[in-house]
Amino acid sequence: MQISSNSSKKFKNGDRPHEDSSSLLSSEERYKNLVANIPGAVYRCTCDCPGDAGSMRTMVFLSEAIQEISGYPSSDFINDRVRSFASIIHPQDSKNVDAAVAKSVATRTPYILEYRIVRADGEISWVYEKGQGVCCEADETRGRQEGQAEIEELLSAVVSPISPIANSLSSVIYLDGVILDITERKRAEEKLRKTQDFLNAVLQNLPVSVFIKDAVEQRFIYWNTASEELFGYSRDEVLGNNAADLLEAEQANYLQVQDLEVFATGKEVDLPEETIQLPRRGKRILHTKKVPLFDDSGAPKYILAIAQDITESKKTETELSRLALVAQKTQNGVIITDAEGCIEWVNEGFTRISGYVLAEMLGQKPGDVLQGPQTDPVTIAQLRSALTAGEPFNHEIYNYRKDGKGYWVALSIAPIYQENGELEGFIAVQTDITDRKQATESVRESESYYRCIVETASEGVWMFDADSTTTFANSRMAQMLGYTVEEMLGRSLFEFIDDEAREIAESYVQRRRQGIRERHDFQFTRSDGSHLWAIVSATPMFDAEGEFSGVLRMITDISDRKQAEAELRQTLQELEFEKFALDQSAIVSNTDEFGVITYVNDQFSELLKYSREELIGKTHKLVNSGYHPADFFKQLWSTIRQGNVWRGEIKNQAKDGKLLWLDTTIVPFLNSRGEPHQYVAIRKDITDRKQAEEAVRLSESQLRTKNQELAKALRDVHKTQSMMVQNEKMVSLGQLVAGVAHEINNPVSFIYGNVMHADDYFQDLLRMLQLYQREYPEPTEAIREEIDDIDLIFLLKDLPKLLTSMKMGAERIRQIVLSLKNFSRLDEAEQKQVDIHEGIESTLLILQHRFKETAGHPKIVLLKEFGNLPRVQCYAGQLNQVFMNIIGNAIDALEEAMETGQWAEGELAPIPYCPSPTLRICTGVKYEQAAVSDDSIGHPSHIVIRIADNGPGIPIEVHQRLFDPFFTTKEPGKGTGLGLSISYQIVVEKHGGELKCHSAPGQGTEFAIEIPVARS
Repeated sequence: MQISSNSSKKFKNGDRPHEDSSSLLSSEERYKNLVANIPGAVYRCTCDCPGDAGSMRTMVFLSEAIQEISGYPSSDFINDRVRSFASIIHPQDSKNVDAAVAKSVATRTPYILEYRIVRADGEISWVYEKGQGVCCEADETRGRQEGQAEIEELLSAVVSPISPIANSLSSVIYLDGVILDITERKRAEEKLRKTQDFLNAVLQNLPVSVFIKDAVEQRFIYWNTASEELFGYSRDEVLGNNAADLLEAEQANYLQVQDLEVFATGKEVDLPEETIQLPRRGKRILHTKKVPLFDDSGAPKYILAIAQDITESKKTETELSRLALVAQKTQNGVIITDAEGCIEWVNEGFTRISGYVLAEMLGQKPGDVLQGPQTDPVTIAQLRSALTAGEPFNHEIYNYRKDGKGYWVALSIAPIYQENGELEGFIAVQTDITDRKQATESVRESESYYRCIVETASEGVWMFDADSTTTFANSRMAQMLGYTVEEMLGRSLFEFIDDEAREIAESYVQRRRQGIRERHDFQFTRSDGSHLWAIVSATPMFDAEGEFSGVLRMITDISDRKQAEAELRQTLQELEFEKFALDQSAIVSNTDEFGVITYVNDQFSELLKYSREELIGKTHKLVNSGYHPADFFKQLWSTIRQGNVWRGEIKNQAKDGKLLWLDTTIVPFLNSRGEPHQYVAIRKDITDRKQAEEAVRLSESQLRTKNQELAKALRDVHKTQSMMVQNEKMVSLGQLVAGVAHEINNPVSFIYGNVMHADDYFQDLLRMLQLYQREYPEPTEAIREEIDDIDLIFLLKDLPKLLTSMKMGAERIRQIVLSLKNFSRLDEAEQKQVDIHEGIESTLLILQHRFKETAGHPKIVLLKEFGNLPRVQCYAGQLNQVFMNIIGNAIDALEEAMETGQWAEGELAPIPYCPSPTLRICTGVKYEQAAVSDDSIGHPSHIVIRIADNGPGIPIEVHQRLFDPFFTTKEPGKGTGLGLSISYQIVVEKHGGELKCHSAPGQGTEFAIEIPVARS
């Protein structure tokens, strides 16, 4: 193995005998072999320590193991041939390494270092370096063993323990040491640290109580957050105490005995349900597990306990068991399904109604098993729609039992949602209403049957209550009298009789009250004033108690039949005229119950360009334009099939392709069962109106767009005006500040410059006076009196202080003037490279008076955490304006907090847990994304200025309008509402940066400003 070194130079020039050199070379060869097998790189270097500048080491020997550690061959470092060893030390560690080596050389002590190096492949590695100095006596020369001793000293740093190098008379001529690669160890340590932090965080944030007690005194040594919430005691109250300090004596003794029992068994103890009385939480039910922990000798050391509060779950479990019993025993059928509608549970009531047991229904969908051919498809569709949407459903539905028999149920379905809003399933309750439906159907059929008889009877049917008021009249009766049924209902019998027949009618009514049933002729008066002669069959009616309740009269028209026929012909003619008028004024079509066209009028054919023959027998799909979705027609048919009139607008297509809008009314004709058997559709062409409406909508849309553009332009004008006003103010203020600074600068410069000369003159006079005192130690009496009168000793002591104070004052004024000039920046209208810290310092100097303590207001603490910022290309004066606005607002917020006492609290605050009004300004650098994660190697892209206060914070509604022009929360006269708006424009629009505000009530406020280092 080759070892690079220049140590052989020391044996040239005939300094030693030849035989000594041979012996030394033989010894050196042995040590080279030893060095080759050392786990690390062995080195010898010279060290130059020039004062406080650190140390400069030059390698004169370095084993080849350094190539495996650094990636560079050892020959690169010998005498700094290619690079110095210091050049591969990480820049952040270089200063510490130099300082440690310099200190070791100065104090004659060994050194041990751990630092980072940058390998040849760019990777970062950690190394361990151990070394010591090689010294020589100042007054003695080396012996013949110098060569062999040199190599032994080379290895002393590896094989010898650390000890002082030499006495104070020794001088260090070399540094010998070894360098080991400890990257893997460092990674393992970092991984172990992160694992420990992770486990601690997990344990602290577990949702169950975890605590640890020592085995001797059973005192608590660990108490997590869940324990605080469960037992009601904070960590500070618990740690160091035992159960007797926190609980009642009886409860504490019980827990102590339980802990001793855990140690006695040496195993985990699981207590599924344990009732404990807590002073601050009351009676709680806990699920507790306790585990004993022993040391290496097997002696008890700790007890680990995990407790979970199951009080509420036990209550819930009891309530659920009661509800389950009720659900199981109820007479109604109960079904529980999952989110997909598959059955998970049915009760006994369901089995009794349907005949199916739980085992047969488990995993099935109710509709697949219970529904059949007579189940209403519309109801099924509505049911499925509700289930898909996760909505409740209440309806009556026809189902089938296991034996095939049908039955009616009132079905009520409710969705079940989890706490996170996710659908968990459905619960359905069904009530058997078969008997009720059959009774209702029977009554309805009977009513329909008799109503059909009454309505189709050739005689009039007329019913009255006990006061002779009409309660029912069939259409025949109304027709006889020339009224509608609605007009007759509620009217008295005597309103249909003239005065001559009234007396006779009253006598008939009295006879009915007496229960006399009879048949007689009687004359009624029609609505047109004519008379109707009829045969009246009157039957009195009585209630269950036998009280008179009314009269049923059957009326048979016996007017002249010819006259009746003439009237009938006239009526038919009128109906024909009405039909003709309808055909001339509207588009009419008839369809059967399946939607097949049975009739269309001429208007229909003319408008849609189809002949009557082409339409009859077809459906309206023939004229469907495809404009309306399927749900539109589904809803239409659902409406008319239920016997309801449908009104709406439909877009149809004529045979020639023209699209037409028709205002449509569809009227169902019902049969005796109340079911539609045909439909009449009456339409009106509204195509022109729809086109006009579309034109109006388009015009409104264009007008709306124009209004939005005008509103935006108006906002831009307001914003520009505000910028111009504020800029004019800042220009005037800058001119004023610059003028004042200029005027003050000349006399201050005069004073500052002359004070230094005055100090020099005084020193000259002082030396002259001291010379006089030495040369003439015995002054005259007059001189002594004058010395006493002027108090020369005090004057000589105080005058230097006076001059120093004058220099400090002048320097202070000079700094203020410089800050005013920097703040105004009148000479920097264009972007320039500036130091941001100068602008911040100038702003703080101008606002310094607001930080001081005043009557009733404490001092505002200023924290400056400035990073190493590069110079930034920007408009310096405008950025100073931003700093002035934001820092001024922060001071306003702190002054408000001084009045109200509302300060930021908690870990989320920018300045957490600070008891006094505090303003913090931090600066830093953001780097571009680079292959190496080290910030010192990356290229800076932005600078970041963070200005934070621990004031009351900003409400959400104010935060949303923070950067709006003219928006302010200050009292009138104290703010224009333009500061933050203009600051936002300066940072974002002028500099291409970002201005963000992070704040919440009670958490303080932080403004973050990001400015690009250089704009493209």
